[in-house]
Amino acid sequence: MKKLRRNLVGIVFGSVVAVFILMTFLVLGCLQSYNNDQADMMTQIISENNGTVPKLKDYEEKQTNGVFWENKFHEFNEESAYRTRYFCVSVNQDKEIISVDMEHIAAVNEKRAQRMTKLVFYRKNDVGNIGTYRYRKGYTDGKLSAVIFLDCRENHEFYRLVLTLTIGVEALLTILITVIFAVASKRVVRPFEINSQKQKQFITDASHELKTPLAIISANAEVLQYKGQGSEWLDNIIEQSKRMGKLINQLLTLAKLDEVQEKQNRRDVDMSDLVKNISESFREVLERKNVTLQLDIEKNTNIKADPEQMEQLFTILMDNAAKYVSDNGSVIWKVEKSNHGIDFSVSNTSKEQFEDTNRLFDRFYRNDSSRSSKTGGHGIGLSIAKKITDSYKGNISVRSEENFVTFYGNING
Repeated sequence: MKKLRRNLVGIVFGSVVAVFILMTFLVLGCLQSYNNDQADMMTQIISENNGTVPKLKDYEEKQTNGVFWENKFHEFNEESAYRTRYFCVSVNQDKEIISVDMEHIAAVNEKRAQRMTKLVFYRKNDVGNIGTYRYRKGYTDGKLSAVIFLDCRENHEFYRLVLTLTIGVEALLTILITVIFAVASKRVVRPFEINSQKQKQFITDASHELKTPLAIISANAEVLQYKGQGSEWLDNIIEQSKRMGKLINQLLTLAKLDEVQEKQNRRDVDMSDLVKNISESFREVLERKNVTLQLDIEKNTNIKADPEQMEQLFTILMDNAAKYVSDNGSVIWKVEKSNHGIDFSVSNTSKEQFEDTNRLFDRFYRNDSSRSSKTGGHGIGLSIAKKITDSYKGNISVRSEENFVTFYGNING
């Protein structure tokens, strides 16, 4: 349940961050668009008034007569003619600078104004930004005749202030929302936790209850067989009883692995020796199918792990390879050190094609329904293998290529 809580908190955190980022782009985008529109209106006013800002009375008169501006300029008022900072550069048809009007600005000298104008010559747009200045190209008879530069430093400073405040407030809200949900998530997942515990308890209780009658059936069948009353049906009873016993043990193992993994049973385990010993125990099975076993195992691959779980993991993989390897084929084991543990892989030749390799780790899933009768598998072993690797913050995957099937993964210890 801790993993579920972490996932829920992570989803909430990611969702909040995504929403705030989107909101930030929308707010700042609208603000930037508004500032540009207002600046463009002002430069248009200056351009249409021969490089000057008209008095409010003249502006309203021309606005009423529909001479100039279709949209209302919200920031234009009686102080606009006195506080607007701008400069105008006149040019000839050959784009040579004729004069620079610096009367309404002090932050720019004539030399810098000329450099900025030359930069505008290389730009295709009639309006744009040069640093903190908004420019507009003016035309006479279709020829460039002037460039107006409007000082927008106040707008830029306000934009940065809004950006800083927005990010700060959103970061604070994100932390608060995440903390609140992290505290509340315990109550959110409580029903799932209770349901999961009941399911695990049911599996455990049912498995134990099934073991007793199954043991009696198996014992009685073996007694009848020992007394010479064996038959094909009796052999089937014994065989299926063993399969049922193995299935029950696997279900119990899964129920235990679903619980929180404790680390007190972990100690140094030499994985190279463990894999060698497990592989040797399957050598006779492989020889019956004339299968070659190849071991490419690095020495002294020690990690902190539960020996029983590691033995179970590699036994499952070796058993799977031995069952499904093609006759006269080969099984190849590789184990090597990694930065935080070990990397492993086991490959076997196979004539089978895997349509959905990811589902091989699902409980009770088989690539071919006929495999149960051929191999006696239940589709649980690989689920146990995945549970074990997950408990060590590792992973396990499978790939099917050419005539080989390879299970590979890593364990951190």
